[in-house]
Amino acid sequence: MGLAAELYRKEHAEIESRMIAVKDRLIDRLEAMTGVTVNSERGADSAPHVVSASFEGVRAEVLLHALEEKGVYVSSGSACSSNHPAISGTLQAIGIRKDLLDSTIRFSFGIYNEPEEADYAADCLEELLPVLRRFRRY
Repeated sequence: MGLAAELYRKEHAEIESRMIAVKDRLIDRLEAMTGVTVNSERGADSAPHVVSASFEGVRAEVLLHALEEKGVYVSSGSACSSNHPAISGTLQAIGIRKDLLDSTIRFSFGIYNEPEEADYAADCLEELLPVLRRFRRY
């Protein structure tokens, strides 16, 4: 355990920098998409390993399963509500629009993720969103 802590301490800045690069790349791509609201901050002043985004006109569970079929694994809601099926109180507390509460997913990164994986996830979203939005719930 001590060795793991020492290695982490030595490599922490580099690891965090790599995760922020992946995160910021995904945010860049998401912000360029129509009907997508990024709920996460950029850079080192926020969690380097997570991006929350809301997708207008698409339920989170539907998008989650569509991405899963393409090998992109995400979570719905917020981490604080992962064991509670109701609408996330955390998302409500940070001011997510009511119409987007059920349309929010969370991308998580680890030390081995690469920027190209963020591009792949964004490419999948660009393909899936127009199709899924045709089946919008009113």
